[in-house]
Amino acid sequence: MPEIDPWGNVEITDYEATMQQFGIEPIADLADRLPDNRLVRRNIVFGHRDLDTVLDARDEGDPFAMMTGIMPSGVFHFGHLGVVEQVLMFQDMGAELTLCAADIESYATREMSLEDARELVVEEYLLNYVALGLDLDSTDFYFQSQAGNDHLVRSKLFARHVTQNEFEATYGNADPGKMVSALTQYADILRPQSPEHGGPKPTVVPVGIDQDPHVRLTRDVASRYRDAPYLKPASTYHRFMRGLQGGKMSSSDPKSYIALTDSIADAKRKIDEAKTGGRVSIEEHREKGANVEEDMVFELLAYHLVEDDDELRRIRTEYESGAMLSGELKAIAKDRLERFLRDHQQKREEARPKVEQYVAEHTEELT
Repeated sequence: MPEIDPWGNVEITDYEATMQQFGIEPIADLADRLPDNRLVRRNIVFGHRDLDTVLDARDEGDPFAMMTGIMPSGVFHFGHLGVVEQVLMFQDMGAELTLCAADIESYATREMSLEDARELVVEEYLLNYVALGLDLDSTDFYFQSQAGNDHLVRSKLFARHVTQNEFEATYGNADPGKMVSALTQYADILRPQSPEHGGPKPTVVPVGIDQDPHVRLTRDVASRYRDAPYLKPASTYHRFMRGLQGGKMSSSDPKSYIALTDSIADAKRKIDEAKTGGRVSIEEHREKGANVEEDMVFELLAYHLVEDDDELRRIRTEYESGAMLSGELKAIAKDRLERFLRDHQQKREEARPKVEQYVAEHTEELT
């Protein structure tokens, strides 16, 4: 079986060991070359491959790109925000943006119809991306099924440059659906460097560690393909945000996440029901303090709801000391969450006409 299955349930318990195993470098080494970013400061975005090539291009005024994909597997929740915030960071740095909607992959590996996949992409992902700050007019957005003949042919040509043994060692088996999906993804990742998009340029792909197998094999393909030059894509890696009940956050378990389309009442209820690091009694909590590392509410604050590091340290210190109770921590989270959702959901509705018009103009009807 593969160490990491990009189509399965991946839960990393030792990020440092995973980094060493797969040759991922700590992003802290490059933090002073990146814009100030909460996820980088807090080591939530923790690793990279060859990100210095992208930063060198930026510093020299040369073209560079950022590519990422949307897998329509369920509602868009706070666990997805880590990628979007990185996309926005690279957008602000001046990267050429490519955003792929993986309708072919969802059809081949998730038993989802193309129609349902497209609807989910627009309603749950694209609307949220734009509401969060994506400049759609400056983005190469496309559905895999409509990527163009050159793109789809190229994905088949890449098959010559990956062996079955490599595929099975990386993914566990050579199931036809996985093979089609993976080859399509290699073309997606290298799309910003294709001849019709300006040729070779440093390109970064922000991913969770579960998608690293695709990045590794794409780098091999890029180095072996001779019909057109490609640079090995760079990548960044972020930690998985855990579910509200502890363990993995999953789109199939509504209790494990807060969706960006949840009502305020539902979101607050989920906070109330979340796993905390508080003690059994107030007396014990005052004496021993909270176990912050096992508190999912604090994790939500640290990942997305508290921007200021000094404020987060104050909250952590008071909670760990026992001066702050779990109920008080939840009250902070519910207040921040309400403000975030009200603002974001208003921006979603403001973005809807633009997104729907864009999709209508840039996609074809299914036949």
